[in-house]
Amino acid sequence: MSDEATGAAGFAGPQHGTFCWTEIGVKDAARCKEFYSSIFGWTWQDSNASDGPFAYHEFSTGGPYPAGGLYEIVPEMCEDPNDLPPPHFMTYISVDDVDAYAAKAAELGGTVIREPMDIPNTGRFATLEDPTGAVFSIFTMQEAKS
Repeated sequence: MSDEATGAAGFAGPQHGTFCWTEIGVKDAARCKEFYSSIFGWTWQDSNASDGPFAYHEFSTGGPYPAGGLYEIVPEMCEDPNDLPPPHFMTYISVDDVDAYAAKAAELGGTVIREPMDIPNTGRFATLEDPTGAVFSIFTMQEAKS
């Protein structure tokens, strides 16, 4: 989801309502990178999408732009280290306006787990839970700088 993701010729960004990013959160990023590189041939690059306490790595699956990202789950992410999430995949769905669609999801019986927030150099996202308990994130890409 970094600026590099928009560099592919003719890429105008993800369309509203489409899956646009997959994120992996794990406790051993090096081991995870090795596994997915070995089994699927994914390639990795460091990203500028984080200015927080952790490194963010983008992976490519052979397409013209990165397909997702990887971060290592570290205690500094949470006020209470006992609240760290388990290793997981998170799917992102593109929307035209994160704030509006987070509010709409809540109106329709969903839950806003993480309020809308900006991702440096990338865009804006929120994490939601649908009325059946499935968790996903929504995302709006930052406007390209001229």
